[in-house]
Amino acid sequence: MAITHVDHVLILVPDLDEAAERYEKLGFHITEGGEHPGRGTANRLAVLDSGYLELIAVRDRSAAWPQLVQHLDRHGPGLFGFAFASNHLEEDVGGFKTRTESGITTLAVEEPQEGSLVTPGGKRRGWRSARVSGGVGSNPFLIRHDSSGAELRNRLFGDRPPQPHPLGYGHIDRLEVVFPSLAEGESYFRDGYGLRREGEQSVCPSRQGDRIFFPLTVGQLEVIAPNSPESPLQAFVAKRGYGLRGVVLTVPDPDAAAATLKDRGIRFTRSQVTGAVQIDPDDALGARLILIKG
Repeated sequence: MAITHVDHVLILVPDLDEAAERYEKLGFHITEGGEHPGRGTANRLAVLDSGYLELIAVRDRSAAWPQLVQHLDRHGPGLFGFAFASNHLEEDVGGFKTRTESGITTLAVEEPQEGSLVTPGGKRRGWRSARVSGGVGSNPFLIRHDSSGAELRNRLFGDRPPQPHPLGYGHIDRLEVVFPSLAEGESYFRDGYGLRREGEQSVCPSRQGDRIFFPLTVGQLEVIAPNSPESPLQAFVAKRGYGLRGVVLTVPDPDAAAATLKDRGIRFTRSQVTGAVQIDPDDALGARLILIKG
């Protein structure tokens, strides 16, 4: 499997400096980021042990990815989508095209394009990525950076040395991706992206949803669909069709994380079953972040 893990999650924000200050209050170390030449966007990052959260802002609406601009206009700041890391991008794109041409999926992948970021200090890093079109929601795209492993992680920090997160954030444990039906969600990732589920279907009582999981080399995707008219997932489906609803991150000690967040005036709830900490989206610029032990 050439798709390995979730490379990064995109969080649309109206102002990068304000967003950085907000996420630092949540216990993240935020890099200075940089500009995407010719793309009309800029970012700042929360680099994790595997992958990263990208706080991304539109600087030039005429040059920015149209879907980013449309999403910001329709839904405001918050979770936009995510990218899959690929260690063989051409192979993944070729397989995707074959499935599209044979009628297995209605999604279509574009040819890989070069991308780059320039830091405030003038450092440059690059990648190749392939966007995916079709459907009614925000589709994950594929990406391969021009470096990997420890070298990539160091370069993601930009002009300054790597720093730990004060709250101890580790990696992306899983993404919560919502669909109108479980069959639609499974087909989307199986037939489009070539992924394979693991285990049996299960039920999440608190969200009143049926779910399945797609394992990755690091973390997994949780595909979930409402199983009741009263499910809190229904509002997301009605508004977005399908897409990324939540990001589950690991911390060494959820109790200590909760205490720190409380001291900083951050609102959150705790799961009575698992002890997971769910940060109020209003305190995370619209993003739904859940913290678990890991």
